Amino acid sequence: MPQQHNKSPFDVVVLGAGILGVATADALTEAGLRVAIVARDLPEDAHSAQFASPWAGANWSSFAANPAEQKRDALTFRRFSELSVAHPEIVRRYPFKYIWNTDVGYGSPWYKDVVEDFGPLDTAAVPKPYTQGVSFTSFCLNPARLNAHLVARLKARGVPFIRARLGSLDEAFAAVGNVDFVVNATGLGARTLLGVEDPAVFPIRGQTVLVRAPGVNTCFGVRDRDLPAGESCYIIPRPGSDGCVIVGGTFLPHNYSLLPERETAQRILQKAYAICPELAGVNGKSWEDIEIVSHNVGLRPAREGGLRLEIEEREIAPQRQTLVPELGRAAAPRSVAVLHCYGIGPAGYQASLGIAEEAKQLALGYLSKKAAKARL
Repeated sequence: MPQQHNKSPFDVVVLGAGILGVATADALTEAGLRVAIVARDLPEDAHSAQFASPWAGANWSSFAANPAEQKRDALTFRRFSELSVAHPEIVRRYPFKYIWNTDVGYGSPWYKDVVEDFGPLDTAAVPKPYTQGVSFTSFCLNPARLNAHLVARLKARGVPFIRARLGSLDEAFAAVGNVDFVVNATGLGARTLLGVEDPAVFPIRGQTVLVRAPGVNTCFGVRDRDLPAGESCYIIPRPGSDGCVIVGGTFLPHNYSLLPERETAQRILQKAYAICPELAGVNGKSWEDIEIVSHNVGLRPAREGGLRLEIEEREIAPQRQTLVPELGRAAAPRSVAVLHCYGIGPAGYQASLGIAEEAKQLALGYLSKKAAKARL
């Protein structure tokens, strides 16, 4: 028999506690909505390989491909600027150097007027074996600290974090009593979650090495056309981490492996040392002198066609729920809505706060129209 649930004390359930779920919950509660977060993995699971947020390199370096993406990234940049004043241990300005032999568009990117001090690098300042580059000032983040900051804000507003593995979208509408609005921020889970089952969702495997190099305070990125497929080379200082730096990496679509590979880790360290010997410390002689803190693998939650950010109206009805677990069974048909917010791929942090703002506007617009219609 379907279970009868009482009306929930919450207006919205956010399904998923990665950066998009938590940032969207923060924006919704700031607007006055009562929110609960339900997720298999929670932000304190800093060592879980099952979601991407703890493993991100996490800097602001936009590769937005259209005006909508550029707007989200630019808003996030402004919010990071504000946050860096009060919390430099979470987000901090750093000099960036992007280098190449054959430019792939970074010589004059769309964001050159968003970041600070953008301009060409003098030839003498370009690390070998590269010959050209640009420099500018942007932000690097500490993902764990940013997530903890957002979680603390949410808990102070009374938002519960409920650990649960839901097999279907319908269950989210009954997880904390009956709600009529759910945010689906399940990332890679959107591929298999019953009621969503989006075949366009896929992982992009990223392998990195966290090293201790307190003398490195510049963010480097190789943006050369001749990099081998699936390889990338970057160095990202991490604020608030006792001198740690992320070096990477890989960019391997449709690869689900969560195990670090020895050959990849060696290649990452060798290439990073070649452009920044300071990684090995003042007495270091080679890449083998770099102090390794950890090897990391994360699966970026990507989607063919990019981010899905839209509201879908649904009808929950017992006759349509043959595969739905008992928790999610409806006692009677009812109309609900889900705001899908997933598929951002490698741009999660640099777009996060802009996406959350856009998601908030979509949610408020839908809920206000629904309330107005109910009053008629």
